[in-house]
Amino acid sequence: PDRTAAHTRLRDYFEAVPKKEKIESLNDLAPVIELYHHMVRAGQYIEAINLYRDHINDTGYYQLGAYQTLIELLTALFIDGEENMPCFEREDIQAYTLNQLGLVHGRIGNTQKSIQLRSKQNNLQAKAGNKEYLATGLANVAVQQLVIGSLCAAERNLHRCIDLGHDIGYELGIAVAHQELGRILISRGLWIEAAQALDLSYQYNIKENDYQGLSVDWAYHSLHDLLMARENPESQIAILESATHHAQRSLELATQWHRPNSRDFIRGYWLLGASYRAMASTAPRSATEYLEKAEKHLSESLRRCRAINLVEMEADILLENSKLLHAQGEHEEALRLAHEALTITERSGYVLQGADVHIWLAELALEGLKVEGLQVENKELAREYAEKALQLAHCDDGPPYHYKVAYEEAQVLLEKLKE
Repeated sequence: PDRTAAHTRLRDYFEAVPKKEKIESLNDLAPVIELYHHMVRAGQYIEAINLYRDHINDTGYYQLGAYQTLIELLTALFIDGEENMPCFEREDIQAYTLNQLGLVHGRIGNTQKSIQLRSKQNNLQAKAGNKEYLATGLANVAVQQLVIGSLCAAERNLHRCIDLGHDIGYELGIAVAHQELGRILISRGLWIEAAQALDLSYQYNIKENDYQGLSVDWAYHSLHDLLMARENPESQIAILESATHHAQRSLELATQWHRPNSRDFIRGYWLLGASYRAMASTAPRSATEYLEKAEKHLSESLRRCRAINLVEMEADILLENSKLLHAQGEHEEALRLAHEALTITERSGYVLQGADVHIWLAELALEGLKVEGLQVENKELAREYAEKALQLAHCDDGPPYHYKVAYEEAQVLLEKLKE
């Protein structure tokens, strides 16, 4: 009782502290976070989650990317442990808390935990008959399923989201589902179908002047082009020019949203840097210029990524930085970054990213043969990486639900190693 009374007095103290109108860092949120802590410790859980929703979530998530802090705040509401439900009688508040915690776990690479939490949330929404929140939840689970290679399950959840959206006229849910469906179709190498899905998302976002949604649309178009260029070497230059344009447009739109999202900038800088890095390999006369641009954007992407511990994109960014350094002659550092990316993919269970990293490591091992002479251990290492890449790119269900570009690249590498 004395402890509860002390936290109540401290709650009253921090509640009286004026809230800053302009938040620029986590320190600016400190009084609000302290207020939250004392509310929780005083057993005022409803007041705490309302404070989180109204004064912490948007700034902490979108602007600051303070994912670890948000996890700590939300976990405090699971007083019986995260394997149980949060400490609310109302199931709608339980669902909100599960969803928010699952969201931030996904950002720092805790993929399976994110899926578990959000699946619980979806069960509560289905039980309550809340089709709008269920549709959103299905799309959120699909995003995590994609990165671990469950392409068929992810696509199935997105089609369920679209069907629910049509049932209740939930246009935003339909648009988001098509946006993420586009990303799955890109991974499967279905270029036309992917572009059509992204166009449906674009039509909604342009109608609603949703700059954040448009930024993601253009980013996914850039990703579409980067992967398609790997499959079509004869048309690489034109495709990569398109990828560059789309990445630039994505970054421009990210600055126009009223609530800038850190992830949109990180994604935009990564894709723009990747586009310039790929362009350098197709245009020898302009290679130096392209590599300089790639270095500028990839360095910015990695700096921002690590500032907020956005693990979900870090391996992709490290992989591109590794390729950049290799093109600049920094072979040892390139190999170090590739292994760093590999560690992230293995720790977080990132299947698609892992396939790309293994392909690159196989290529580095093969290139080592040319530099050092024929050494069996290098050739065997290349084969190990290529076989693992093929296994990962196979995904859960295999063709046609596989990471097509990486799958075919791994096959080519393995055929080359037979020679």
